[in-house]
Amino acid sequence: MTIILQNAMSETANRDRAGELPVARLTGTDAALREYATPVRVRRRQRLALDQPTPDTVYIVRSGLLGIEAAIAGKPRQLLELFYPGDIIRRANMPPLPHATLTALNVSEVWRLPARGFEALLTANADQNASMQRRLGEQHARASLHASIIGALSGDERFASLLIELGLRIGLRGAAGIGIDNPLSRTDIADYLALNPDTLSRITSRFRARGLLIHLGSGQILLPNWEELCAASPIAATLQALHTPTLG
Repeated sequence: MTIILQNAMSETANRDRAGELPVARLTGTDAALREYATPVRVRRRQRLALDQPTPDTVYIVRSGLLGIEAAIAGKPRQLLELFYPGDIIRRANMPPLPHATLTALNVSEVWRLPARGFEALLTANADQNASMQRRLGEQHARASLHASIIGALSGDERFASLLIELGLRIGLRGAAGIGIDNPLSRTDIADYLALNPDTLSRITSRFRARGLLIHLGSGQILLPNWEELCAASPIAATLQALHTPTLG
């Protein structure tokens, strides 16, 4: 392993040991919600039931990465949507699929608050209401884009699009490229992209052969050629518009 790759692995490992997570910037709206919210820190793969304790609890993601999992009758559990810091998660905004759960894909923190208090606070302040509606609108746009990705793009294009999204959201730029502590398992990725696991393995091998992806071990990956990776997805510009870049 070259020195530059060793340094990339060290950078991402040090960030993981330090417990650094992507954290949502605290806005005025968030500060107001904080008074009504209960902070909940969740471990990797811990599930939060969306139908309890009340059918319409609201979660605000503060750090980490979470996903919605649900099972359709006769089908295996599927990863349907990803949520990043600042996102709002509410059962009423989702399809009425049975046994939906909110799963922490890495160590995360959410704020939990009752829907009634959430709505009352937004009703009382037009600026706060507008801010939350913008967030929900952005999330809806991302969900619509993901549906388009599944329906219209090839497997390679889907995979490139996901790597771009993760790079923008949780990537750390270094001398060797963009390092990611990838919280998604191969099964997660296959489910999220509607790909057969064997197909995903072949796609991953092609990306490694093209120099677009390097596995560093322990779930850490490196994207050494960001420009070429973006060229591999026909919606790279849209992804960059929807996912606020965190790359320094």
